[in-house]
Amino acid sequence: MSKNDLDFQGEISRDYAKKQILKGSIGYFLFYASWMILMFGLLYIFEAGIQLEWALLMIFYLVLIPYVFVLISTIWYEFKYVKMFSFEVLENNLVIRHGVFNRVKATIPYSRIQNINITNGVFDRMYKTFTVKVETAGTSAVASGGQSGHIRPEGYIPGLKEPNLIENKIKEHLMRYSAIPSGLEDKIFKPEELAFDNFISYILSKIREGEKLRTSIKERRESAKLTVANLAEKVGVPINTIKYLEEGKYNPSLAVAYKIAEILNCKIEELFKLA
Repeated sequence: MSKNDLDFQGEISRDYAKKQILKGSIGYFLFYASWMILMFGLLYIFEAGIQLEWALLMIFYLVLIPYVFVLISTIWYEFKYVKMFSFEVLENNLVIRHGVFNRVKATIPYSRIQNINITNGVFDRMYKTFTVKVETAGTSAVASGGQSGHIRPEGYIPGLKEPNLIENKIKEHLMRYSAIPSGLEDKIFKPEELAFDNFISYILSKIREGEKLRTSIKERRESAKLTVANLAEKVGVPINTIKYLEEGKYNPSLAVAYKIAEILNCKIEELFKLA
């Protein structure tokens, strides 16, 4: 990667680690508190003749020490995760690097990006951080990086203080990617030319469909003593439309077919039959 390819790079805030530690400590506390209550409950039920000093010692070794160990491990892991997390907005793709034990590099081409979401949960609001989620074509759980095991978008950037900055940078490159390359403007259809080609294509397809259509419009029109011009005027279509319909060269819309059947006093299925 050359320096000219790099448009923007950044890291995530240490407040993200604090948020994760707070969430973890609450969860650990509830778990170990439940475990401690369970132990006291079992001792009470079985009326174990254990002195208070021994009971406190059991709680210390089986509850408090594991809780402190897990909490210290969580603190180390979260701050390490923040330190190892980085992202770069390049000319052709978005690169995200993260992971503590398993290092992950996610390279996301702009052609695969479908949507960009910014979330701000309850704990995020406490630390004024945001998460940018870059949704891509297909599903990938790579971005979870083993931190929580949850399936996350491939482009997952948490702990941002100014999420709009990276969002705008990515959108700038998305607009450049979708723009017509310079020098090709005269080699593609202009809007009006494309519209005309679509119109011609539609007409030809309708004519080809009409090759399988047989109608009794002419016979019923003549029985009603109406000219082609009279019928076209009553239906509200050009004269050639009625001529093409009578010759079976054009499939009408449901509205036109209904009007013709109403004027000729018959059912639609009496007017049109497949060859």
